[in-house]
Amino acid sequence: MRVNIIILAGICVLLQACAGSRASYEALIETKNDTAAIYLSVGETKEVLAISNGFPGWWGIYPGIASLSPDIASVSCNAERSIIPFRSPGVVLGGEVCYLTANKLGETWLIHGNKYNLDISSPELPDDKVKLIVTKAE
Repeated sequence: MRVNIIILAGICVLLQACAGSRASYEALIETKNDTAAIYLSVGETKEVLAISNGFPGWWGIYPGIASLSPDIASVSCNAERSIIPFRSPGVVLGGEVCYLTANKLGETWLIHGNKYNLDISSPELPDDKVKLIVTKAE
């Protein structure tokens, strides 16, 4: 009986680790001229977020990212699966991968947090934001 409880607890711990995310935008942040931002060229597309749909689920707190000026840079999320085990978005249950595309020259902000609470129409910027600078294609 005791062994069954230990095995069941181990399985629960392993299954809870299945739902996760990878904040790829953090690796894109560079500092140029004392300004920390994501620098992209017009027409360039980069992965900014990967979300794995695992067990036990997200329970209403689902990661998301949005651009405050979609005309300068837009974010699009697609359902995908990873061929690499234990990497978001997951082999079995899949998930979403969000890509940032630079559309035209300019500067904007990316906000991230709970997908269901992201509000790009709010006049106040949240604390968890990242500056995005779109430059000419080289």
